[in-house]
Amino acid sequence: MQQNNLSLILCELKKKELFPLFEEARVHSIARRSVVLRYKRGERLMFSSNKKQRVFFLTQGIININVYSCNGEAVGSFFLGKNEFLPFSMILKNTLKNFNMVACTDITIVAMTKNTFEELVHNNSAIEHFLDNKKSNIVADFLKCNMINSYVQPQMRVILMLQHMSEKFGVVDESFEYVVPRWLTQTKLARLAGTTRETVGKTYRMLRKENSLAGTVGKERLTYSFSSKYKDYL
Repeated sequence: MQQNNLSLILCELKKKELFPLFEEARVHSIARRSVVLRYKRGERLMFSSNKKQRVFFLTQGIININVYSCNGEAVGSFFLGKNEFLPFSMILKNTLKNFNMVACTDITIVAMTKNTFEELVHNNSAIEHFLDNKKSNIVADFLKCNMINSYVQPQMRVILMLQHMSEKFGVVDESFEYVVPRWLTQTKLARLAGTTRETVGKTYRMLRKENSLAGTVGKERLTYSFSSKYKDYL
């Protein structure tokens, strides 16, 4: 669904780490040439490439990027949050060639033409530095997920992927322990770790037995025991 309401676009843009670096008048100018796109959880994001290629800013939610070889074989999967998915045409597409994107949660995106975005950042070294750092973070995240999946033992892959995703997207509770994201289901974790749902269930039971995982389904958290035991693996 596409929306063009100016106040809505301004509100969404101001959620980004990037936009406090600009003067208010410039943000208003950009907002008038932007649109808001919304996707529901589970929807695939389809972005066409044409002469008016657009730049996409994720302002709410989480996107799953699945990467494929030139032969169509799955070679990796990772996730991006609202302060990483920027801008699509200048970061992801120049780094990864064959991939698809799926909304892990309900998401909101602000889109503008590539020319509009280039006008916004023209000759701004602070913005260029900011974008370079974000690009490095995206590549580092992809490599970390690949490193996790290089472990031979499937249970270790599950544990390390659980740790990585919880530190990246989870929240810290009042006990300063990471809460596992609700959308990170055991089925999704199995796919990320390249194993079966049964293996994930077995790993969860092992972690609970050793007091590394606590809480009820959908409200699990990684305990201090988990952190002390696995902190040096990543």
